[in-house]
Amino acid sequence: MSATRPAWRGFRHALLLAAAVVLAGCATVDTERDLAPVQKAATDHLGKSLAWPQTDAARDEVSKRVADLLVKPLDADAAVQVALLNNRGLRAAFHDLGIADADLVQAGRLPNPGFAFARKTQGSAVEIERLFVFNIAHLIAMPLTIELESRRFDQTQRLVTQQMLALAAQTRQAYYLAVAADESLRYQRQVMAAAEAAAELSRRMAEVGNWNRLQ
Repeated sequence: MSATRPAWRGFRHALLLAAAVVLAGCATVDTERDLAPVQKAATDHLGKSLAWPQTDAARDEVSKRVADLLVKPLDADAAVQVALLNNRGLRAAFHDLGIADADLVQAGRLPNPGFAFARKTQGSAVEIERLFVFNIAHLIAMPLTIELESRRFDQTQRLVTQQMLALAAQTRQAYYLAVAADESLRYQRQVMAAAEAAAELSRRMAEVGNWNRLQ
């Protein structure tokens, strides 16, 4: 009886350690947390909101917001908001952000431990050994791995923020170029109409003899 108590105590300690390992690996990806710095930059610099829909209902809500904006005549601010909500490239960047977060979470998770049992027989005596197997090399390298993945995640956040701000600037520029092109087209149409009216007047003046053919 006394021989089995130390073995059971060691086995119980192994179970407690395994539970600690499982709890250490409970971190999960949080898309709202991932997007928070990018959303703050959009709010502070642009006064606009972002959306990273994860469900069909959320995607429908974003589509409704875009449709509501497009019903009214667009100004530069509305065009920027539509781009931030509906640009596929920006959404792909959000997914890159989620992947970087998933890699960071994975780096902080300990590998699953293993248990092994060995049965030794010596004469009529039978001894059962219980072994707790754990990847020590992974545990030693974990702080460095977490630091590297954390830096990569922060870099991805900065890149996504820059991409979002660049998209807003490009959209605003494209809007003003489109407005300028529209105004130029209207002016050219007015010039064309004036030229056609002048040509018609000249034809009528020539018909009644007020102008000769050369004029």
